[in-house]
Amino acid sequence: MQLVEGQVAVVTGAGSGIGLGMARAFADHGLRVVAADVRSDALDATVAELRSKGCDAIGVVTDVSKRTDVEALAEATLDSFGAVHVLCNNAGVGIFAPIAKTSLDDWEWILGVDLWGPIHGVSVFLPLIQREQAGHINSTASVAGLVAGGAAGPYNVAKHGVVALMATLERELRAAKSPVRTSVLCPGAVNTPIAANSTASRRARRGELSARTREGDKLGDRMSAALAKGMAPDDVGRLVLDAILHGTFWVFTDPRLLRQVQEQMDQMINDRTLSRLRLFSEEKTTT
Repeated sequence: MQLVEGQVAVVTGAGSGIGLGMARAFADHGLRVVAADVRSDALDATVAELRSKGCDAIGVVTDVSKRTDVEALAEATLDSFGAVHVLCNNAGVGIFAPIAKTSLDDWEWILGVDLWGPIHGVSVFLPLIQREQAGHINSTASVAGLVAGGAAGPYNVAKHGVVALMATLERELRAAKSPVRTSVLCPGAVNTPIAANSTASRRARRGELSARTREGDKLGDRMSAALAKGMAPDDVGRLVLDAILHGTFWVFTDPRLLRQVQEQMDQMINDRTLSRLRLFSEEKTTT
């Protein structure tokens, strides 16, 4: 897709991390940016930064798990800029516990943000993007959307769903000869505050944290340590921009992680067993 100055990009989860990296990449490319996040303070900081660089940007407080909020985001985008050309469904949360110790409320919360968020985004924004000469929808999944490790059941299920959502949509758009394209971001370790942000969001939703487990605490600590060594969010934002410009469907931060996907496929073919994952080695880490 050819992105020209003045076109409009909407990014959810833009208050920090990968979403902020995307917003910066689009602003540097000359796009107008609609930043969305559930945290108003982080959102205000993002918008102030983008505007300080000369970007025409607005912020819209949005809980992507609520369709009415996503509809309001679309309305605010059209009211301010009259069109939308790029959507990045990026907002995400995650907590860690074995499935047997994961409450139904935790399932609903994580699936609401991580899976229903992209579903709402596609449903609301696709008709708007299709009005333009060309457009693009990107959704953030994870390597966890290709292989599923332990103690992250709802997150894994949501991210597998996001991969399926985007692959289905891409094939449907191709079959319809639509000028709209899609991509899916499957990052490994990225240096983001997703763990801290998820904890804060969980507290805001229930007034308390989910039940802690020893296994969950251990995995969470390892995850946080791995993420701290991960790719810079700004670099991820530029990868997504490049995928949009060149029509690339799969976006990976560390292609070495695909070895685990290949190992899983090999065992599926050879003996129908489930491969063993090495989640937090220096070279092989999933988010």
